[in-house]
Amino acid sequence: MDLQSKIENILYTYFEAMMENYNQTALLLHACEKTATYFHSKSSKLRLDTTANIPQDFKMTTDISTVFTKKDLLNQYEKKLALKLAKDYLITTVATLDGLMEDIYEEILKEQETEKTEEQIKKMVRWGENSLPSDLMNRLPTSNTHTNLKGHKLEEFLWTYEHLRQIRHATIHAKGQLGQRHLNKISSLEERMDEKQLGSVRQFYMENQVVLSPLTTFVLRHWCLTYISFLTIAMKESIN
Repeated sequence: MDLQSKIENILYTYFEAMMENYNQTALLLHACEKTATYFHSKSSKLRLDTTANIPQDFKMTTDISTVFTKKDLLNQYEKKLALKLAKDYLITTVATLDGLMEDIYEEILKEQETEKTEEQIKKMVRWGENSLPSDLMNRLPTSNTHTNLKGHKLEEFLWTYEHLRQIRHATIHAKGQLGQRHLNKISSLEERMDEKQLGSVRQFYMENQVVLSPLTTFVLRHWCLTYISFLTIAMKESIN
């Protein structure tokens, strides 16, 4: 299989993974909406025990039950669960994109570094100043000549991508709190962006706090599908 075919297979595989991730998230958001409507119709005496459905064999003698009232349940299904789904979608989506970029980079390295062993190639697949994403572009000099209908180039997509990686890192490791290192990186990326791109990425944070919601899920989905489409054409043009 030639390099172009390998890259196309990688892109298609990850496109499917991203579609499945969004579709499942959309179904869960829909389920939350329907469940909230259902609980609104119930008596204020409603109670729900989260350990009630655990099979007896898996219950602990020291189990602490969490019992939700109607008010608690509505708060969960109308607010908190939507936030959790937005976090999970962001984390999974950026991780999927990381895998996509790493797999493409690995195939390019195999093609260009034929004297290296598979183990040596794998050690080269990392994120950093001399690795992803800059080295990938350096190895495919024409990758940044392709533009989409709005005139955007690959490096502009990568600015947004790097921005999202900062948001993801803060979400996982700092409970959504953007530290100075995150803010410095975000600031350096935003200095290169036009107003429309700035408006898009700034929906994910306010001051030093990550802000996620169903809206950011839809924004991220739109950007990801645009990015995959762009990358498919840019890679094809670069490899031919």
